[in-house]
Amino acid sequence: MRAIEISGSSFDQLKLVEKSVADPGPGEVQLRIKAATLNYRDLLLLQRGNPDGKLPYVPLSCACGEVTAVGKGVTRVQVGDRAMPAFFQNWFSGAIPSQESVRALGGALDGVAREVGCFPQEAVVKAPDTLGDLEAATLPCAGLTAWSALFVAQATKPGDTVLLLGTGGVSIVALQLAKAAGATVIITSSSESKLVRARAMGADHTINYRSTPAWGDRARELTGGRGVELVLEVGGAGTLEQSIRALREGGKIAAIGLLTGTTVWQAPGRAITPLRIRVGNRDQLEDLVRGMVATGLRPVVDRVFPLEELGQALATLRSGAFFGKIAIEIR
Repeated sequence: MRAIEISGSSFDQLKLVEKSVADPGPGEVQLRIKAATLNYRDLLLLQRGNPDGKLPYVPLSCACGEVTAVGKGVTRVQVGDRAMPAFFQNWFSGAIPSQESVRALGGALDGVAREVGCFPQEAVVKAPDTLGDLEAATLPCAGLTAWSALFVAQATKPGDTVLLLGTGGVSIVALQLAKAAGATVIITSSSESKLVRARAMGADHTINYRSTPAWGDRARELTGGRGVELVLEVGGAGTLEQSIRALREGGKIAAIGLLTGTTVWQAPGRAITPLRIRVGNRDQLEDLVRGMVATGLRPVVDRVFPLEELGQALATLRSGAFFGKIAIEIR
């Protein structure tokens, strides 16, 4: 089978290789992977190195495929089912046991930038029939992260106001989910064309953070001075001050990814709750699937690349020249 392997921390260390196809062992599911999607984590692991020290490794953590074989004792899926491997392969339900004990695809474990993979049946979830493979491949990380922030860490409800930063994968699916829950959504971007797209998807208010550097104050103004109930914080130290300014007393900041440096939580005199979102477990992924089916929502896949152009796809991710998700089609 074809696969991409990374053997270093630069783009020229991505190589298309041939690997043998393993048969599923007892309790395992073999997937013919049809689609995968990119997350900022994939770019960070390439640029900064794999913290688990595994080299070479197969990147990417989110995929959808078809079950082509099952091992002895498998009951969760059958041959012919469409399925998605969970981001964490050993966190099935309840609270996360510890960050050190959970093992994620595309880092500690080989990822899904390959044609075939075997996964424990407990770590596989059936894909929704309402979504195509490319769309379903957005759910295990970006989709579940948004779901966890909105409905696990916070019980988002009608009348709440949610502030979303940027128009990447997590923020755009969060826009869809929050609107389906009856919330008011404010979203930021430096691109007017992206803000136009966000408004077309139902965003109630948009803020260009380049032309409005005090966007946190502006978000508070848009709530009549009350402040927002929840911020999905994907920036980190570079955006945290404004995120805090946007929050109401008792509001929550869901920290996701933290892309712009070391984050220090400083909010003197403010009652806020910082939350670290660690994607989610398998049961929560199943909850998300049910939510997508019930609402009829379809994730936004903006750019699609073939497997052999993964390097170009990662460069596009780094550039920010996309809206929603970047996907890999594996034929």
